[in-house]
Amino acid sequence: MVGVILLVSILAVIAVNAARSKQRDAVRLGNARQIQTSLENYFTDRNTYPVGATLPLGDSAQSACLGSDGFAGNCSGSDTVFLRVVPGTYQKGLKGLVSCGEPIRDAFCYTQGEDGMSYSIQFELENAVSMAGLIDGINCATPNGIEGGACE
Repeated sequence: MVGVILLVSILAVIAVNAARSKQRDAVRLGNARQIQTSLENYFTDRNTYPVGATLPLGDSAQSACLGSDGFAGNCSGSDTVFLRVVPGTYQKGLKGLVSCGEPIRDAFCYTQGEDGMSYSIQFELENAVSMAGLIDGINCATPNGIEGGACE
């Protein structure tokens, strides 16, 4: 009887941990999509994407908000605010495959593309989302969508 209870308890813990991991990934994907929408609004207004190279999004000093002048620590002087709080990645459960910034840390890593006409955001997921073509590990968000694998 004790063995059965122990087995059920172990299975329950495994199921709860798997659900938490998938929930963290859902938050990461939601944040990536929110950032993409804000970047498209910025592009519509400015006809370019914000300047940045391996910029850790959500950094309180460099990229806490997205305003009319691009990513900044705060948007107090911005004419237009596209995203008042730029979300950073939820780091729990990650393997550290995507990191940038100074000091280096797990992050959504943003880079403006050539001539400001594109961008890439590299980010990490704990689990594959096969229906969306995403993999566990490094994934990439661009103006064309989100896909599995590292950004080119």
